[in-house]
Amino acid sequence: MTQSSKQLFADLVAEITAVYSENEAKSMVYLLLDTLVGLSKTDILVDKPIGNNIDFAPLVARVKSFEPIQYVLGVGDFYGRLFQVSKSTLIPRPETEELIEPIITFAKSLGHSATILDIGTGTGCIAITIACEIQNGAVIAYDISEEALSVAKQNNERHQAGVQFVQKDILTYQYEKSEQLFDIIVSNPPYVTHREKGEMEANVLDYEPHLALFVENDNPLVFYKAIANYASLNLVNNGFFIVEINQYLGTETAEVFEEKGFVEIEIIKDMFGRERFIKGRKQ
Repeated sequence: MTQSSKQLFADLVAEITAVYSENEAKSMVYLLLDTLVGLSKTDILVDKPIGNNIDFAPLVARVKSFEPIQYVLGVGDFYGRLFQVSKSTLIPRPETEELIEPIITFAKSLGHSATILDIGTGTGCIAITIACEIQNGAVIAYDISEEALSVAKQNNERHQAGVQFVQKDILTYQYEKSEQLFDIIVSNPPYVTHREKGEMEANVLDYEPHLALFVENDNPLVFYKAIANYASLNLVNNGFFIVEINQYLGTETAEVFEEKGFVEIEIIKDMFGRERFIKGRKQ
């Protein structure tokens, strides 16, 4: 027995709009049908018939309880690639994709193979994407979580990216001199203060790993200070850094890097108009 993919899409969207906006519901259902049935947006548009052999009700119930669709499916999309996720990793976010292009541009301007470090890699989505996009670079990624690194390594194998993963706590090793210097250092570290919990949606607060999200109210820049210390020791001269930041602390975060002697520091807004990234260069 077959059914209409267009009707199935509409039915699932109607279910999920009970708790999410229509646009959010559509995005979730597109990912759901692509991952589980192999239906693309085009397949749905032309109403490609599909077999009626999947019970979507348990999955929809989990989504309606605010469990992120990526955890329901075990995968999330980043820069056009699917990455395995788990409760030990943050879900890749579309705004974080905006880190990638400045890194690619700088790497290609070097005239030699870039050495790149990703601090706090999580799923590995940043490091793996960079490795896949520039192809001839050497990419290393750190994370404190053994569970996260296990997921990242599976994603690395899935995409044949050749990233080297190292279990390391940047707070402990921020003054360590690496065996090699890097042309580029990138990081999306924990930056949400506990006082901001009231602004967060249940699907983030109740499900995503707090270790990768939160910092103490009285020391919100702790990871940026560590990254700036590490980068000052381990970036080559004229090396490039870019970090994702707390939108409320852009100026304060920029000052952390300025105090360590970095130059050409720029605060960049994301697709939503929020201050989201800081980039700069080591003299």
